[in-house]
Amino acid sequence: MKKILYLFIGLALGFALGSPAAQAVEGILAQRCTSPILLNGAHVEIEAYTINGNNYFKLRDIGKAVGFNVYWIAEDRTVQIEMGQPYTGEAPIRTEDVESDLQSEPNASTVDMDAMKKDIVERTNALRAERGIASLTTNDKLMQAAQVRADEMAANSVYSHTRPDGREYTTVTDCKYIGENIHRIADWALQDKTVSEVAVWSWNRSAGHQDNLLDKTYAEIGVGLARGVNDDGYECWYCVQLFLRDGYRITWVDTPAKG
Repeated sequence: MKKILYLFIGLALGFALGSPAAQAVEGILAQRCTSPILLNGAHVEIEAYTINGNNYFKLRDIGKAVGFNVYWIAEDRTVQIEMGQPYTGEAPIRTEDVESDLQSEPNASTVDMDAMKKDIVERTNALRAERGIASLTTNDKLMQAAQVRADEMAANSVYSHTRPDGREYTTVTDCKYIGENIHRIADWALQDKTVSEVAVWSWNRSAGHQDNLLDKTYAEIGVGLARGVNDDGYECWYCVQLFLRDGYRITWVDTPAKG
């Protein structure tokens, strides 16, 4: 039994949908072609439709059967056909694309980590200033400890306030009067925003993390950033804030723990 389909084929006929010309061809009757299709005398299975007495095939299906590659290039909005090339349906990777990806790939050696950390501190203090809360000052030992926490999480792909070896985060220094905010941000989730912007924005929208951001008993701050992968294998940033309560000090910082 023939399958009768009513297709909106304005695009297939070279019209933009919604235009007067496209509306004129809406509802054209198409029938699945039942005629045998031969390639060099051999029967092949290719889906085709008969429209107004003409047979229409998908170009990619012909490419698969005959043996040529066809693909779409979005930048140029063109269909490319390469004779003598096996069908893949995908555009070949251009050298300039690879070089561009390598140049744009974020990593610890090509980004200004110190500037990113400074931005996180400034954004945090801006939130505190809006509420009349004293600004936090950076502490070298606390900065070192926050970096240790970021490094050990990234190295072990562990996203937790518990350290990779099972100890609590407070063991990263010799002072237990510290608070911690952590965040793991996949590259795809940044969506043209900075790591600092996304991290502080996210913390400020979470009650527990916001409590640390705005805690009046905290006087000093440290920030750590490290590159790693998340549980799904996506490259990401591990972000850490450590806060030290007023009146306390740190004299020793641990090394990164291993799982």
